[in-house]
Amino acid sequence: MPELPEVEGYKKYIDNTVLNQKIKQFDCRDNRLLKASTEDFEKYLINEELTETVRIGKYLFVKKTGKKILVIHFGMTGRPNYYKDEDERPKYGHIVLTFQNGFHFAYENKRKFGWWDLIDSIEDYKEDRKLSDDARDLRLKDFKSSLESRKTFIKAVLMDQSVAAGVGNWMADDILYQAKIHPKTKAQDLSEKDIEDIFKAMKNVIEVAIKNDAHYDDFPDYFLIHNRKEGATCFHTGGIIEKIKVGGRSTYFSPEWQKMKE
Repeated sequence: MPELPEVEGYKKYIDNTVLNQKIKQFDCRDNRLLKASTEDFEKYLINEELTETVRIGKYLFVKKTGKKILVIHFGMTGRPNYYKDEDERPKYGHIVLTFQNGFHFAYENKRKFGWWDLIDSIEDYKEDRKLSDDARDLRLKDFKSSLESRKTFIKAVLMDQSVAAGVGNWMADDILYQAKIHPKTKAQDLSEKDIEDIFKAMKNVIEVAIKNDAHYDDFPDYFLIHNRKEGATCFHTGGIIEKIKVGGRSTYFSPEWQKMKE
């Protein structure tokens, strides 16, 4: 699933391809991908221009010259594709915008778990869905504050989008690995230093992932992502990586490196 780093890459891609071009046509092959009517998308997109993108977690907001803001969620397999010739439309390009210059913008989504929506306000949307500030922009004091009343496992807390919008499963595992925190540590049992270490690791995971365009093979050797499978070898200890379930999600950690607090 595209997570924060991948969606940041998609944001840059859109910024560099489709902004400030007049939309002449909107086409959707599967209306299940639309959270508003086709008529509304045609009304609020055709003859307008996309002007600016804003990313909060895994949500991409695209501002326009007219009313309404476009929201894009990439689901499991979504991605953008800007192309010239009509016959180059990708197989899974279920939604396509055609611009006045003759180029096209396809929203590819093989498994159809993503969607488009039209909204009036980013702030209202963020509040309605209880999204925190984007994890990349999150401040330490706000992160600490969001953990104060939490009594569940820190792995589950990290993946709560009201705590750190954009942090997904592999990211949470790597954050805790780098912070040397066991994923089943209760948030209430974390020391102030633990929280600061987690916050620092979160920022590092995000920046490294974005810098490397989410190409995992290019991440530093100490990242868990290289050995994130059951029975693999811990980079730090040479011990075995184990797999457990936390909050219903598969979780990988190094028991020797991430010891449970006593």
